[in-house]
Formats: sequence, structure tokens, C-alpha cells
Amino acid sequence: MNNNAFTVKEFCASFRVGKTKLYSLWATGTGPAIFKIGRGTRISTEAAETWRKNQESIAAAARAGA
Repeated sequence: MNNNAFTVKEFCASFRVGKTKLYSLWATGTGPAIFKIGRGTRISTEAAETWRKNQESIAAAARAGA
């Protein structure tokens, strides 16, 4: 794994998210930000961390409202 960015496969493995689920998240605008290198899709480590923190906030809000 590159220290600066994940491939889609690396991101899915690291965050235990299925590839289909990740593409679904992007389709709804709730996935991590991406950038392209040629035809390859990359997710910066910063974008991955931001996405993870956002997911934690959503989960915490759901628990607080339950």
C-alpha cells in the first residue's frame, strides 16, 4: 500500500467495505473523495480518514437518538 493513497481494493480491504458497497456510497455522494491517476481511482489517506470520522459521527448520532 502506498502511504499517501489507497487503491479501491486497498481501501476496501483496510476499511472492510465491499467494492459494491463503496460504489454505492459514491453513487449517493456519501463515499470518500477520490482522485484519478490515469484510469486508476485513488483515495488519499486524508480523504479516507475524513470519511471514517464522518461515519463514526453518524453512528454516534444514531446511538444518541436511539
